[in-house]
Amino acid sequence: MKTTVLQPGARHAYLQSRFLHRAGLLQRIYTDFALAEHAVSRGLAKLAPKQSLRSKLSRRIIPEIPQSKISLFAKAASQNRTGRPVPWPISTKDLAETDVYFTQYYSGGHGLRERARDGSKIVSDVFTVPSTHMIVNAECERFPEWGERAWDDGLNSQYESFTVDMLEDCDALFCPAQSVIDDVASYGSQYREKCMLVPYGSSLAFPSKVLPTPRRILFAGTVTLRKGPQYVKEAAELLAGSGFTFVFAGSVSNAAAAQLQGANIELLGHVSKKQMASEYSRADVFVLPSLAEGSAGVVLEAMSAGLPVVVTKNAGVDFADGDAGIYVPECDGSAIAAALEKICNDRDYRKVMSDAALKRAGEYDNAAWESRFVESIKRVHSGEVTAS
Repeated sequence: MKTTVLQPGARHAYLQSRFLHRAGLLQRIYTDFALAEHAVSRGLAKLAPKQSLRSKLSRRIIPEIPQSKISLFAKAASQNRTGRPVPWPISTKDLAETDVYFTQYYSGGHGLRERARDGSKIVSDVFTVPSTHMIVNAECERFPEWGERAWDDGLNSQYESFTVDMLEDCDALFCPAQSVIDDVASYGSQYREKCMLVPYGSSLAFPSKVLPTPRRILFAGTVTLRKGPQYVKEAAELLAGSGFTFVFAGSVSNAAAAQLQGANIELLGHVSKKQMASEYSRADVFVLPSLAEGSAGVVLEAMSAGLPVVVTKNAGVDFADGDAGIYVPECDGSAIAAALEKICNDRDYRKVMSDAALKRAGEYDNAAWESRFVESIKRVHSGEVTAS
């Protein structure tokens, strides 16, 4: 069997395509811009005149996969998740030889059913909850002082149309967490039957010893309302004077920075991977009360550092509540504060939770992801699509 990947951008560093290539299952990857890894592509990345361009080129180099298996479609990114775009220019050969098409939230999926050979299957990676736009708009209305712009009616309509097309047309929906499956099912119970639980992985590793600073609480990721920093701020205010320090690592707008001012709050802004690893090693607990994710990689990274996590179900990482961390309700700063006190004020409990986080993180490594992903593609090909 052969799989063709339709992917705008460099999501997951093209790992899913690389998994398929290693398994001998990759027909082709169609993307907006990417280069195979060789001396010339690495040289171009190093010689680019600006650091931003060097970083961009480095992200668009795909290890392992030969250039002959990479086809470029410059308009791929602009068509992602908007309206009903024109069909991607897939070659006659690939249309004839592909058994499974793997798309990113259905990008490139429109028109496939009519062009693909009979019996081929279409899969979408549902990398965020479909109701993201509704969640974001509600938070923008609730917190206008954070300066974020809500999605307008036209974009909402386009996104909904795109989502419904995906749910209707695909043979299988790969969901990285149970929260995504539940959100898909909110569009219609019949769609749950197409869902397959295929969690992502994490490759971040840490030294055997970390040195957590008691009551140092870490939030990581772009500071946007969707990820819940407004509720971490509420928790920080409730715990003021109790020795807690809240550290935000990630890009932050001026408006958001203004809202996050506080004596017990540190804003680091965007940080390098090396500095991020240092922050994980110094933190006592990781917090991410996200309202809409597929699966937040920063939670897996934190668990890999042995950090107990305080997250919502919508952060998209599944574990037994109270084991590797504590689940908190969405939009609830007081619940976040209570969970942090429970963990940080009982060092023995924190140690047990830290050990559980490390163990759970080991189940989410990239080797486990590769095995799950390839096996799930094979199941789709064989017609074995069951909710799990």
